[in-house]
Amino acid sequence: MPIIPEKDKDELRRGLRRALKRDVTLRLFTQPSSLLAIPGRDCKSCSQTQELLEEFVSLSPKLHLDIHDYYSEIDEREKYDVERVPALVLGDYENAKMKYYGNPAGYEFITILEDVKLLSRRVSPLGLATRKSLRQVNQPVHIQVFVTPT
Repeated sequence: MPIIPEKDKDELRRGLRRALKRDVTLRLFTQPSSLLAIPGRDCKSCSQTQELLEEFVSLSPKLHLDIHDYYSEIDEREKYDVERVPALVLGDYENAKMKYYGNPAGYEFITILEDVKLLSRRVSPLGLATRKSLRQVNQPVHIQVFVTPT
């Protein structure tokens, strides 16, 4: 059963066709389904997150999904500094990247959609004054945003 309703898929296809200028790769760090349950390694939303992202990237030839096993692909996990699953990493390793932990369903999906559009255009939506201020930052900055379904 699809996660994204057909009528929404058609609208998303049209919107992505207009909005995406360059290819965007989404990297999903997940835990593959297994019959063996290991305490502390269970991920209740991993399979649904993967299904959602597979449906999403199927809507545009400019979207790509790389799926990584969090527990066996340690080098990739460390390269992108992923701390838990499910994790979605947007952007190239060398360029600015965004990480999203959890299942981006519901209203959170809109955040991922807008981030993908921004990455594809490679143009910042920030105002000139903000960009000038940010140029003065000369050390790494770690910004975290927390959201809840409510």
